Amino acid sequence: ALHQALSPQHQSPTLTVLDNIDPVLVEEVLNEIKFADPTNNDTVVIVISKSGSTAEVAALLMVTQEALPEAHYIAVTENASQLHSYAVKRNWPTLPVPIGVGGRFSVLSNVGLLPAFLCRFDCESLLRGAREMDQICMQEEDNPALALAQYLVDAYESGRSIQVLMPYCNRLSNLSDWYVQLWAESLGKLNDEGNRVGPTPVAAIGATDQHSTLQLWQDGPLDKVIGFVKLENSEDIELGDNILNEQFDWLKGRSLRQLLDAQQQATEDALREAGQETYTLTLPCLDAHSIGQFFALWQITVAITGRMLKINPYNQPGVELSKKLTRESFG
Repeated sequence: ALHQALSPQHQSPTLTVLDNIDPVLVEEVLNEIKFADPTNNDTVVIVISKSGSTAEVAALLMVTQEALPEAHYIAVTENASQLHSYAVKRNWPTLPVPIGVGGRFSVLSNVGLLPAFLCRFDCESLLRGAREMDQICMQEEDNPALALAQYLVDAYESGRSIQVLMPYCNRLSNLSDWYVQLWAESLGKLNDEGNRVGPTPVAAIGATDQHSTLQLWQDGPLDKVIGFVKLENSEDIELGDNILNEQFDWLKGRSLRQLLDAQQQATEDALREAGQETYTLTLPCLDAHSIGQFFALWQITVAITGRMLKINPYNQPGVELSKKLTRESFG
């Protein structure tokens, strides 16, 4: 998500994220790496696992070491983990995952910062933006995380159990996926009273999904909150004067950014008129400072939301059960 949002600079290393054990995907990725770097001498493999006990990471490491034996390996893990011991035996460099920081909260730790640094992103600005947002969210008044959490919890408790995040920018589509994991894994729990709670997060992208899921949001059940993310300043392209026919005469002299902004506003207005709840987050531009603020805002918001829903937003007992059952299935 961080890499896509900030878009690598010219001559930046190529970043590939192996985030699934699908053998078709893994084979394709490894073949691409071997084609680009046949000797593996210019390839760095960063192995990331907080506990070192995640089966998917262990399996991918086994496959990668077979396919890329001469690559340079770095482990990002807790100092007491199995992965740390394995790395030390092989003289790999290691970086720690801070104790108490789960994967979905780790983008501003070594987990996200090492790849960002290697891709030459402005990590100082990224962290400065996050620190500034953190300070703002410590205020009792004018606290954006508290306001957002209160709004979303109120909506959830009034029956708005489906909560959509819809950026109007393709480079933010993976941030929507990050939001889905953050919201789902943090808030889908049994609360202190033993009740199942948690809003269902959904990722969308504008304007593409105006031609798919928007129909459901417009005329379907009033059980949704649709959050829009828009950019205040970004690149633009003029449309010119070569119109398809007279019905598009209103587009002459306009730009793609003007059309995208108009569609975002019109979609939000239409959904509000239809009875759905909506809100908009505005990023001044796509730079490291703004993205750092975005990450921090949502991490603090989910922490406050967890308090309001009377659950622990930092554990994931359902995920742990799945891991246990996977091991048992292998006998």
